[in-house]
Amino acid sequence: MSVYVVALICMSVVMCVMALLVGVLYGFQAITRRQAVAAAKATSAAAASEEGVTPELVAVLAAAATAALGRSVVVRHIRLIRPAGQETWSRVGRIDLLRSHRVDPKR
Repeated sequence: MSVYVVALICMSVVMCVMALLVGVLYGFQAITRRQAVAAAKATSAAAASEEGVTPELVAVLAAAATAALGRSVVVRHIRLIRPAGQETWSRVGRIDLLRSHRVDPKR
């Protein structure tokens, strides 16, 4: 066999295997996304019931928003605002991190 034929066969095999690996990785990515979406739906339903957001409360909020705005409203997301004390430690941690990256000008 010619050197060029052997090189062509080797390159073809390598490219086919790489294409197969890319396909497998995309398949794993699709499976992971589906599992993440399913887990997020289950978590949001559980979190909504744990935080005290009931379907009745959603209906009341939608009715209040409809009355205030004068048009039909669909409530898609409810975010509860935490008291200020719960975020203090995370805010202080971010400030410390930002201060550690600060570069003082040379004098």
